Amino acid sequence: MLVLKEYYCTKKHPLFLLVLLILLAILLTFFIPIIPEKFVNALIASFSIFTALSFNLLLLLIDMIKGIDTNISIKSREELQKLKLEVMNKCLKIISASILFSITDIILLLLISCDFKKLTDLININVISISVNNLLIFLTYLFILLFFDSLYSILKIMHILITKEVDNKKNEFNKE
Repeated sequence: MLVLKEYYCTKKHPLFLLVLLILLAILLTFFIPIIPEKFVNALIASFSIFTALSFNLLLLLIDMIKGIDTNISIKSREELQKLKLEVMNKCLKIISASILFSITDIILLLLISCDFKKLTDLININVISISVNNLLIFLTYLFILLFFDSLYSILKIMHILITKEVDNKKNEFNKE
């Protein structure tokens, strides 16, 4: 839960975003109540790949944080390093949440792909079966949307970090 709390602290309007994503997930559940098996398999593969890539990005970011020089005497460089550290910290929180969303999606998609017909025949209660199925599909859509939101946030922050780094290197070369 700490990962989710930290993730939403990185957002400007977290409550609005959450409500919007929940409404989108409800609409998707209503209009596309059954996720095709091929799509489920493709999503599981995609989320597995993105999870691995996110772990690699997390390690790269940790390495970048270790590379921040704290022995700086120039005020503007010191402020830039502090800003970079803040942005990297925000990115770490988002990447951690992205990994959590991805793993949750994989688990939900695996649950959806399971055949619960024998279990529902034993219970013989269709209302519960339909409700559980709809809940699984709703949660899957919600976590897919959360994952895409976190992926977009990561892309934005990494773009800022890389652009700042490129600008700094250009300035260093122009001074020489």
